[in-house]
Amino acid sequence: MFPYHVVPDGNAALPHHYVTMLLAALVPVLIVWDDHRDREPWIVLSGILGGVVAFGLVWPRYPVIGATLTLAANAVVILAPFRPAWSEYWPRRHRVAVVVFALIAADDSVQHALGWPMPIDWVWKHGGRSAVVEVFGAVAGV
Repeated sequence: MFPYHVVPDGNAALPHHYVTMLLAALVPVLIVWDDHRDREPWIVLSGILGGVVAFGLVWPRYPVIGATLTLAANAVVILAPFRPAWSEYWPRRHRVAVVVFALIAADDSVQHALGWPMPIDWVWKHGGRSAVVEVFGAVAGV
């Protein structure tokens, strides 16, 4: 069945690492935005903004279209920094940051769209959530 989750985790407005990581990928994109005239990273920016809209607004209402657009946008954000224009004009650390953030986002989008077990979700379900709850409980109890 595609998508695996009709609505990601029952509510697309919950904090998902897909949205968080794509928004984090905006930082290196905006840092290099004005470095070279006529060489702005429009493709990456479009992928980020399109992915956030597809995940948060389209997927809950139209699951197949939203999941498809989410995966496509995530792929654009992962692949665009490998274009020669990026390699030639922007520092490697910014390109690496965008790709890493997009790969972490892919962990969430692939899991919700295809139902494949992904590393971050596996850790969360096998002790990660309880560890976070314990840490916050200890901090709140102090």
